[in-house]
This record gives sequence, C-alpha cells and structure tokens, in this order.
Amino acid sequence: MNRLLALIPNLLSALRLALACLFPFAPQEMWVWLILASGTSDFLDGWCARRWQVTSWQGGLMDAVADKLFMLSALFTFAVAGEFPAWWIPAVISRDLTVAVAAAYTAAIGSWGAFRDMGARWSGKLATAGQFLLLLTVALLPAAIPLVLILTVLASAIAAGDYGLLFYQALKRRKRGE
Repeated sequence: MNRLLALIPNLLSALRLALACLFPFAPQEMWVWLILASGTSDFLDGWCARRWQVTSWQGGLMDAVADKLFMLSALFTFAVAGEFPAWWIPAVISRDLTVAVAAAYTAAIGSWGAFRDMGARWSGKLATAGQFLLLLTVALLPAAIPLVLILTVLASAIAAGDYGLLFYQALKRRKRGE
C-alpha cells in the first residue's frame, strides 16, 4: 500500500507535465481550468507526499520541474497571444533562473550536495503563488495584469535573493567542511 501512496504525488506531478504540453494548444476558454488543475495538482502532490511521509529528493525535483515547465508553457502562450510582453518572462521567473544557475554551477564544480541540500523556502512558495495568481489574472481579469505582474516580479526577486543567499551559505559551509 505504501508503494501505491508513493506513486500518487509523482502522478500528480506527471499530470502537470501533461498540462504543460497541452496548454499552448488549448482554446482560451480552457486556460483558467488548466491553471486551476495545475495549481491544485501542485498543492496536492506536496501535501500528499508530506502527509503520507513518501517525500523524496527525486519526487521534489520532479515536482519542481513540472511547476517550471507548466509556468513557462503558460507564460509563453500568454506572450504569444499578446496578453503581456515576452520581455517580462525573465523577471517573472527570476527565482527559477537563480535556482537553475545555482544547480548548473554546483554540478560544474562537483558540489552537487550544496544544491541538493537546499530545501523549499517560504519565499519560493510566495513566488510560486504569485506566478499562479498572475496566470489566473491573465485568464480572468486582464485589466489587473500590470499590478499583479509587478507583485509577481517582486515576489520572484525576493525569492531569487533568498535562494541566492542560501546557496552562497551552503557553498561556504561545504568549503569549510561542515
């Protein structure tokens, strides 16, 4: 039974990957439902994994990749549809870019453990919530896009700084042999 429970969070992440592939081809009327399904699966996969004590580093990585791919898929779809300029996308995902650079750097210098030891942070959860709020705003309330876009970029920038600092501290500890 425990093996079956362990599969559910990963299946929810896989659902998000499928939604990311579907999003660019979905009619505009479906956007809000796909966003809600993605946000719900994001919440549930983490909740289930913690509740049933079936968390793993690989599952967390799959969850993060599914989140990023869905977010990129939706953001690029919105930019192509003219909902907001594409040049906003790097600002919206600045936290994700910071984490990707940290992962690449640690892999390149052979210190993958410094990256792997970094867990989820409140700032990252705030940035993710801001990103999903932005997606819902684009789908439901386009007049509010500028305000929500600014708030989302601020949340992502705060998370980028927080993760950057955490990464720097982890590298310092590893260098000292802690």
